[in-house]
Amino acid sequence: MEKRIFSAQEVLFDEGAKSNAAYIVQKGSVSLSRKTRNGFSETIAEIGPGEIIGEVSLITNAPHSVTAVAKEDGHALILTQEDYLQRLERTDKVLSIILKSVINRLKSTYT
Repeated sequence: MEKRIFSAQEVLFDEGAKSNAAYIVQKGSVSLSRKTRNGFSETIAEIGPGEIIGEVSLITNAPHSVTAVAKEDGHALILTQEDYLQRLERTDKVLSIILKSVINRLKSTYT
């Protein structure tokens, strides 16, 4: 996996954008926000080292449901769609089915 270095206030991805990768944060923190009905931005989470962002969009091939902005300088490992699919092929097929099912149920619950 490649490393992506980011600076404070850098947008990693925008809400509604097509996903092409997930990020495993190694250093720094990332704020996740989404637009409210009245057009304002609402912070819903802060992600730090050891956590992953963009994984739901990567798995479901859906646009990002949040905007991710670096709160401070840091870096993350990039898990591309191709790398994810290769890793998925090498794993137990039942686990793959379970993962996709859980993600789809969570999406339908929270959208």
